[in-house]
Amino acid sequence: MKYFPRLVSKKLSPLFSTRKLLAAKTPPFLPFYHTVSNKPLPHILNYPVIDEKQFKQELDFYLKYFKPISLEELTKSPKPKSFHISFDDGLKECAEIVAPILIQKGIPASFFVNSGFVDNKELFHRYKASLIANKMRTQPDAEAENYLNENEVPLKDLLQAPFSKQEILDHAAELLEIDFQSFLETQKPYMTTSQIKDLHNKGFSIGGHSHKHPEFRKISQKKQLKEIKKSMKWVEENVNPKVKAFSFPFTDDGVSTNLIKKIHDSEICDISFGTAGVKYDEIPNHFQRYPAEQAGDLELNVKAEFLYFKLRKTIGKVTVKH
Repeated sequence: MKYFPRLVSKKLSPLFSTRKLLAAKTPPFLPFYHTVSNKPLPHILNYPVIDEKQFKQELDFYLKYFKPISLEELTKSPKPKSFHISFDDGLKECAEIVAPILIQKGIPASFFVNSGFVDNKELFHRYKASLIANKMRTQPDAEAENYLNENEVPLKDLLQAPFSKQEILDHAAELLEIDFQSFLETQKPYMTTSQIKDLHNKGFSIGGHSHKHPEFRKISQKKQLKEIKKSMKWVEENVNPKVKAFSFPFTDDGVSTNLIKKIHDSEICDISFGTAGVKYDEIPNHFQRYPAEQAGDLELNVKAEFLYFKLRKTIGKVTVKH
């Protein structure tokens, strides 16, 4: 997402009526989250985590201005001013907190899971980085800090550590006496296969989000395809959804047109998603989602996004080209 133009849009958006801004003709609005929690989550420092009260308020905001639609409706002819909400990474709060609220409000949703993390088999590298950052903030350790610096993972960039630095993160954790396996066993941050199947049985959509959540722009197309296939195979074998959906981890930036078309044409998935915000996409059935977990007020943030769309529309730049 382009930060400076969006910052300008955010400064200007309070001058406009919410209803008028959100009445603009746009693609379906697709906000996405990761989790909702009433307590701090030590493994998540990468983005703001909202509590149950705020989540309900944000859902009420969506319902006021948009009509909720299912994933299946999204693949057909979505009505104007519709929205579909989704959640990435398959975290346990999706089953324990999020789903009951969505059912209560009658909102369909999709949950995109990483096959390598389901049943708490392994921990996402950015969540490992968060646990290390938390420990370093409360108990600074010169040896661990020097080791991270020597291996090009300075503390200021720790939360953005790439997948390729997994071994560095693992050794830093050892120096700090952080046991990732113990964390997985005691805290159980991810949903189980049983919980995911239960969500499916309750009418929610389940999709793939890669196997181990690497940054796709930093791996080869061959590895990208392998991650997608492995993820979607798990979804099909365990859920067998009506609509086969895949959301690219982090972003679809760095993913070629050929690859996206290939996974559609070969029926690996029926629909796929990037994270470029409110935009059209040049590829049929490839949609762009809006990252809702941002600092500040949701209404102002969404207004800014729609204003940004309108401004870009005046210069003919509202379609993502890969």
